[in-house]
Amino acid sequence: MRPDAARVIGRMRERGIRVTLLSGDRRETAEAIAVQLGGGIEVIAEVMPEDKDRVIAELQRDGHRVAMVGDGVNDAPALVRADVGIAMGSGTDVSIASADIVLMSGELGRVEEAARLSRRTLRTIRQNIGISVVYNLIMVPLAMAAVITPLIAAVSMPLSSLAVIGNSARIRGVFKARDDGVPREP
Repeated sequence: MRPDAARVIGRMRERGIRVTLLSGDRRETAEAIAVQLGGGIEVIAEVMPEDKDRVIAELQRDGHRVAMVGDGVNDAPALVRADVGIAMGSGTDVSIASADIVLMSGELGRVEEAARLSRRTLRTIRQNIGISVVYNLIMVPLAMAAVITPLIAAVSMPLSSLAVIGNSARIRGVFKARDDGVPREP
């Protein structure tokens, strides 16, 4: 078990993320690990490597969006099947090649950080689309009605692009470390 596993899983559960331990280990072993991780975790144990893919497909059929974290050859089919496959950088070449996201460190906290970063990125994309739509809703009719000069229209277009670029650049500052070393989201 990774040293930061209990802390990371606890924070994910606080955010309403359902955590499932999918393991080839015996049920008793997997349940003991789940208890060490804070309990309240669904355990699916004694799963053969080829069946992990099937379990992921069943979860998806039940309407769940599934992120699979793995690092072994036996995780590769499940990483491909999952909505988001996350390989730990310390894993095998096969798992790394099969994943959508490869975390370059073995810290599970990076999984949580990647999830927050992806949510922030999607929010920024939506904001940027909004900026572009507002620009077009205002400036195109004004230009068509000859209310603004071609020079103003020409100058305002790059300003709109700069607003989108500036908004996107804010993502870099999103994950500044708190005093306890845990990344935060503004």
